[in-house]
Amino acid sequence: MKLETYKKIRTTIALAIAILATYGAVQNNIFIVVVAVTSGILALHISRRGLTGTAHDERTILIRSKAASATLATITVTMAIVGLSLVFLSGQGIGKHEQIGYLLAYQASIILCLNALLSYYFRNKLGG
Repeated sequence: MKLETYKKIRTTIALAIAILATYGAVQNNIFIVVVAVTSGILALHISRRGLTGTAHDERTILIRSKAASATLATITVTMAIVGLSLVFLSGQGIGKHEQIGYLLAYQASIILCLNALLSYYFRNKLGG
């Protein structure tokens, strides 16, 4: 199958997953959502195996790598700022969201530590 056909199939599968997941959420039935996502992942994997064209080259890999790094940095910093702000505001008596603030701050810390460990691992594995 050609790359253009694969992209159409991928878009159709993603749309079907979104529709079924929305339907499951409206019906308050988690089983529909789980089945939709699982079968969608399986269908994507099967359709990917039939692809004969090149899906990734060095340029797309570089673009995705830079996008992932920027997303990680933005989300982590935002989580830390929002978390610490919630803790501070709860300490001042504004709102009662201290536990959510701590959770966001801890998650940001865990993400940063995991990123550092994986960077160290891949740097040593790839000879850096």
